Amino acid sequence: MNRISEKLYTYIRKRYILGLLLLFPLAVTYFVAAFAFNSLDGILQPLFRYIFGKNIPGASFITLFILVFLVGALSSNSIVKKAIQVFELIIQRLPLVNGIYSTSKQVSSAFTGGKGKGGFNMVCAIEYPKEEVRTIGFLTNTINFDGKDHGFVYMPSTPVPNTGWLVAVPREKIKILDLTADEAMKIIVAGGLGASDSLNSKKIIDDKE
Repeated sequence: MNRISEKLYTYIRKRYILGLLLLFPLAVTYFVAAFAFNSLDGILQPLFRYIFGKNIPGASFITLFILVFLVGALSSNSIVKKAIQVFELIIQRLPLVNGIYSTSKQVSSAFTGGKGKGGFNMVCAIEYPKEEVRTIGFLTNTINFDGKDHGFVYMPSTPVPNTGWLVAVPREKIKILDLTADEAMKIIVAGGLGASDSLNSKKIIDDKE
């Protein structure tokens, strides 16, 4: 009887763990998507309540989606470009707000690929948190620190990459990896799952770019 109970317990435990492993990605995706949707959908709901006298679920999200699409579609239009320039000029004259906007614009530009060096398009590896242990990150900028060339390396955390660590590393200790930003993020978020059998560096940052 005890042997049957042990087998039953083992079977239930294995199947339960398997169920958790299968449902965990779906649950995380649902909660993140639901949080993002509810946050965005709540932005314009006060306006809809004022106009229609009640909340309209999804209306704010759809409106913002269409607005973002139109801005992107009309971004090459000379009138839209001029309007954005005027808006940025006004923002730059506002204390506190100008700093937030400028920083946000730099981050946004970095994620688009940037102009050659830096941004979040240059994947690298450094010895962190100790020697002979490699951590994957992004070389975001290069600076002169106490007379020596260093690189700012941002290392996203696993499995939530919107948090992480920023370190200044001597240029000669930074290895640029033969990976795209998308490939690197997949490896980081998945905790190494899905990585290829080999990982190679293209060069060591030891000269002026």
